[in-house]
Amino acid sequence: MTKMNGYVITGASRGIGEALARKVMETDGSLAHVVCVSRTASGRLEEAAAAAGARLKTFQCDIGRYEELDEWARRILAEFDPERLQSLYWVNNAGVLEPMGPIEQADPAALAEHLHINLLAPMILSGAFIRHTVEWTQVRKRLVHISSGAGKKPYYGWGAYCASKAGVDMLSRCIGVEQGTDDSAVKTVSIAPGVVDTAMQEQIRGTNEEMFRDVGRFIELKNSGALFAPEEAAARIAQVLREDRYAQGDVIDIRTYS
Repeated sequence: MTKMNGYVITGASRGIGEALARKVMETDGSLAHVVCVSRTASGRLEEAAAAAGARLKTFQCDIGRYEELDEWARRILAEFDPERLQSLYWVNNAGVLEPMGPIEQADPAALAEHLHINLLAPMILSGAFIRHTVEWTQVRKRLVHISSGAGKKPYYGWGAYCASKAGVDMLSRCIGVEQGTDDSAVKTVSIAPGVVDTAMQEQIRGTNEEMFRDVGRFIELKNSGALFAPEEAAARIAQVLREDRYAQGDVIDIRTYS
């Protein structure tokens, strides 16, 4: 029996998440079993699955509702038959940028929502993925976090975003230490995809300079054609996953990864 490659991708209705789902279905074809998680559905993914002959299931879930996430993870993983899986990739991609601006101007509720989505949700979902697949010892399990260069570089007005992405990077490192290098371990990696031409970039370019002083740099990146298309970023991420050369708990930037 030829075994399948399973993928769970959060934030899959647009941007990098949608492009990655389309890429793995295109690459793996009928051997792809993809579960997409987002607050809204994407009809384009249904078309891509039909064209590739891939299995696709979508869940509409608000990952900001952290108290429901363990149950959501259990339901999502129930879609897979471990006896038919060669590999299973869980990709924590969903994220938000707001609130932007100096931290003293940030609304506490907005900060809490940001951290629930960008950091707490990946923590809970990562734990649930590890816990609910602990007996799937014959499946190659990979936990992937989509991070950002902002996790390493401070920006004026991005206190929440930089802090949450730095947290995701450290989360990957800690899980790597906890899981170790046994064959049955969940191998984890945090990937910064570069500056990608998504709806988030449009939001950045529309921000007042008083709230985000580097807005001019991002406008210039767009005008000069220096942004990655989501499809290009997705292809590079998929290549990293396919080659599987990164170390346990690694934090990488696809712009410099080779």
